[in-house]
Amino acid sequence: MVKGKIASKVAQGVTKRAKKAGAGAKAVAAAEGVDAILDDPYSQAAIGAVEGAALGAAVGGPWGAAGGALLGGVAGFVLADGERLVPCDMVAIPAYQYSALLTGREPTFQIYIKEGECIKPVVKTDLMEAQQILLEEEVMPTKRKLSAWQRYIKVKKNKIFFKSGKRKGQLNLKRMGIQYRKGRKK
Repeated sequence: MVKGKIASKVAQGVTKRAKKAGAGAKAVAAAEGVDAILDDPYSQAAIGAVEGAALGAAVGGPWGAAGGALLGGVAGFVLADGERLVPCDMVAIPAYQYSALLTGREPTFQIYIKEGECIKPVVKTDLMEAQQILLEEEVMPTKRKLSAWQRYIKVKKNKIFFKSGKRKGQLNLKRMGIQYRKGRKK
């Protein structure tokens, strides 16, 4: 969302490139709303492509937009939340121990991760829980008020049917409309 706000501020400029970036920023804002629902690598790649195109258009015009879309799509696909295969042997430390590591002290504990192991999210984040709650809630649509014509048609005594012909037994809406308009003139 921050990228969208930056691009929106850039779009307040006068140049054509800045205006294109503003359109891209609006697309990014829309994509961020979709991001909450779609959490697979392909949707992340699409969102990354939109963001890359918006930022690339601001810098390099149409060619910059194409290049930015390509790079953003690849980055979105690679960085998508979900399962990750570890590309090489790694050592993991707790986040709160990172500053101690930078100052030269040993972290309290370390985890060795072998190349090719799969890292999956185990605990749902606050965002994931909020999305699940929103999706589970059933939103009852509010009924809108019937128009005067719809109320007129509902009344049984106002119904006029065809008496003969191929449409026998069906509503004669033309005659009903005439009667309805006559009644409204009074």
